[in-house]
Order: sequence, then C-alpha cells, then structure tokens
Amino acid sequence: MAPTLKDVAAHVGVHPSTVSRVLRGKENVKISEKTHDKILKAVKELNYIPDFTARALRMKKSFTIGLIVPDILNPYFARIARRIEQLGFNKKYTVIVCNTDEDHDKELLFLNQLISRGVDGIILAPVQDSKDHIVDLIEKKIPLVLIDRVFENLKVNAVITNNADSVMKAVSHLVKLGHKRIAFLRGQKHIYTIKNRLDGYYKALKKFNLQKNKNYVVGEGFEFEDGYEATLKLLKLPKLPTAIVSSGGDLVTLGAIKAIMENGLSIPEDISLIAFFDSLYSPYLATPLTTISHFRKRIGEEAFNLLLKQIESKRKSPIKTICVDTKFEIRNSTAKPKNKK
Repeated sequence: MAPTLKDVAAHVGVHPSTVSRVLRGKENVKISEKTHDKILKAVKELNYIPDFTARALRMKKSFTIGLIVPDILNPYFARIARRIEQLGFNKKYTVIVCNTDEDHDKELLFLNQLISRGVDGIILAPVQDSKDHIVDLIEKKIPLVLIDRVFENLKVNAVITNNADSVMKAVSHLVKLGHKRIAFLRGQKHIYTIKNRLDGYYKALKKFNLQKNKNYVVGEGFEFEDGYEATLKLLKLPKLPTAIVSSGGDLVTLGAIKAIMENGLSIPEDISLIAFFDSLYSPYLATPLTTISHFRKRIGEEAFNLLLKQIESKRKSPIKTICVDTKFEIRNSTAKPKNKK
C-alpha cells in the first residue's frame, strides 16, 4: 500500500498539516530547518507521492490548466505554450496541452475532456468555425482566456496582437521602396487574426492610393503546401507582384520561398518578401527575412496572468482584452523593385 501523508508525519513525529505546509512551500509558516529537512528526507525514504486527487477534492481545485492550440509545432504557439508551462510550474499548476489541427470537432472534444477532468481554467486559441461552445463556457463561468483569436461582440478575456497596424507598417515600408504591386498571402480567411491582417492590407492600399487587385490576395491555409501553391498562382499572373506580404506564418512563408526559387526568381531582386515569421533562424536564411514577429513570451505571460486572476480571485474581475505589439525587423528580403511601373 502506498505511503500516505500521515505515514510521513508519523515517521518524523509531526502533525500531518506540518508535512503538508512543507510540501506546498508555505514560507509564511515557521518551521525549523531541521524539521523541514527531516520531512523531505522522510518523503524520499518512504517514496511518498502526494495524492493530488484528494487534495483537489479537499480544496475544490485541481491545480491544472488546459491549453488548447491549433498546432504545437508552429513556432508561434510553441513559444507561447512554453512560457505558460513555465509560469504554471512556478505557481504549482500543471498545464495540459492539446492540439486541434484547426479541427472544430477536436476542439469540442478536448474542451469537454478538460472540463470533465476538473481543470481550473482554459487558455484557448479557437478554430473559429463557431462560437457557441465559447458562449457555453462563459455561461458556465469557467475561467477562460482566448489568445491570438477572438470573436467580435463576445465578452471574454483575451490576449491579441496589433495585426492590422503591423501589415500597414509592412506595406508602408514597401511603398517607400517604390512598390505598387503588392500581393498578400492570406491563410484561413475566417480566422480573426487573418481577417485583421487583411483589413490592414486593404487600408494600406487605400492610404497609398494603390489599386486593389483581387488576384493578389491568395491562400487558404497555414501549411507549407498552402504557401507554395498560393505563390505559384501569383507567379502565373500576367503582371507579377513586385512584393509579397506573407500573413500565414512560418510554413506558408517557406512554401512561398520555394515557389519563388523554383521559378528562377530571386528575393529581393525580383520579388520582395515580408513575413509574419516567428522562428529564430529568419535572420540566418540565405536571404535574411524582413519580418513581423511577436513578443510570444509576453503573450504567454499576459494570458497566464489573466487566467490566474480569474481562478484565484474571489470577486469577478472586469473583462479585459490585452493587445501586444509586434516587432518589425527590416532585413535583406526587401529592396527597390526593378520595374516601378
């Protein structure tokens, strides 16, 4: 039979509550260093493993958080997840990570499983095919924070980035270089993030009196192949764009680079490229990329702190949307166009 908290206490000769305080790291409780060390030694000798289920029932708290993202292999979500996990560990919370692969049914399944397991709260980057299940979470008063993607007119805590302004900065940079034919690699068009980036693109075209060309907006996904196929469409047009803003992330951008190179074109000599790109190696590519990148560590911190406040606060906190700036890095993938006409 596995040893219990009472077994550890009896072995040391202290009250079980003293053992519990030491294991929970309660610094405000006066326990001698000698007793503290004896308790930790007994825990090791007896091979005691805390019963978190019993603790959860007693405290009505599981000390677990659910994190649901589209793809943990995506560098953007991977870095956010890593920071949330670090902060969770510091606060003695276990973070359960789930991948939806942009599948609405998987998202619903994971949400139901996490709730049935009694998680204390959920951080979610939603697929956005529907918001009904999000409304349900809000009505059930389950602590929730959305990251990257939100639903308009839905009152829920969220951490987002300034996507529209970021694209406007990118287009502004290209216009200053002399570009007039600027294409946009989109990604999944129903996603809040992409809609905002596209909105920024159209606003920039209007601001700089550039002609809107529907053939210059391409792409329907976030995979390497999506970027490759979308860019091939652009390269088959009678008038090629002289610049591309890649909105779909790292894999889409790499697909675009492959398509450009396979067609015997060079970056930036033939086509300038600006990308939403969150990988460490973007400055070290053969042509270092001009990028719009995110402060992913801060996004993770803001999301975790928002959720923790909901979990631990006895009073209802006001709904908050935090917008985190992006970083615009000008490198070698943008230059003046060969032909300004």
